[in-house]
Amino acid sequence: MDRRALTVFTAVASLGSVSAAAKHLHLTQPAVSKQVGRLEADLGLLVFHRTSSGMVPTAAGLSLLSMASDVLARFDQVEAVLESRFRGRPSFRVACPHATTESVLAPFLAEIDVPIVDLEIVPAAEVDALLGGRADLAVSSLVPPAHRRQIAIATVPIMIQARDVRTRFPGAEYGDLESMTHESLVVPRSGVGAAVMSAVAHLAFLMPVRDVAAGSVAQAFAANGQGYALTTEPLRFGLDAIPARANGVPLTITLYASWDATHYATDALEDVAADLRSWLQAHPTWPDSAEV
Repeated sequence: MDRRALTVFTAVASLGSVSAAAKHLHLTQPAVSKQVGRLEADLGLLVFHRTSSGMVPTAAGLSLLSMASDVLARFDQVEAVLESRFRGRPSFRVACPHATTESVLAPFLAEIDVPIVDLEIVPAAEVDALLGGRADLAVSSLVPPAHRRQIAIATVPIMIQARDVRTRFPGAEYGDLESMTHESLVVPRSGVGAAVMSAVAHLAFLMPVRDVAAGSVAQAFAANGQGYALTTEPLRFGLDAIPARANGVPLTITLYASWDATHYATDALEDVAADLRSWLQAHPTWPDSAEV
């Protein structure tokens, strides 16, 4: 079994057909079929049932598929280690949520030359699990586990966003959650949602809080008049914003960069995290109370 055969196998298993895998991998269908046949010959096992509706993994194929992504990630890591140590060219992958990609990492990569070769975009709750496998560095608003190396790279204000937010809080510097007892709040499932839930839990009364997949989804519902979004996302959909506050304390989240303490290039990862922190200090990408 070699890396190429495993890559082809994973594509066929994921896409369900030789033709789809060939198109995805920019190979001919005979080349894909040959790789699958060679893999089965090497293993002495069938990894696919050939059916009229496509290629269906056998029990052996399913077992192989469950391990394949980790094996391929380790291939990538081996290459990265060798390039870093012997060619002086580290290359890193960063795990982050979609919102962090759009508002932080993509603008950062557009301006700063750092050894990041790609992003792994997953929900915030799944970011840490990718370290040591598909990703070298994690960036998220969720607090990393204590055993990770980590630095805080930014403190981000949580904003109340809606079309009528300035009418709702005329002349105010902050929007106080205490004044929104009869309003519906919409928050993303991330560090933002956790911070809002914690603040609401310490109020003297209950508030209706609805959690959704992402900050942009919260904004969409707010734009449609279905509540007030509490998020750190850049303004869109014609929304206005005001910084949120509860019990007299402005609501914020901390954005963290974290990595495995035993990573082969831990010093270089710390440099990347520090560069991101410096860039964010000079180029904050979230709404500011002075601008809205």
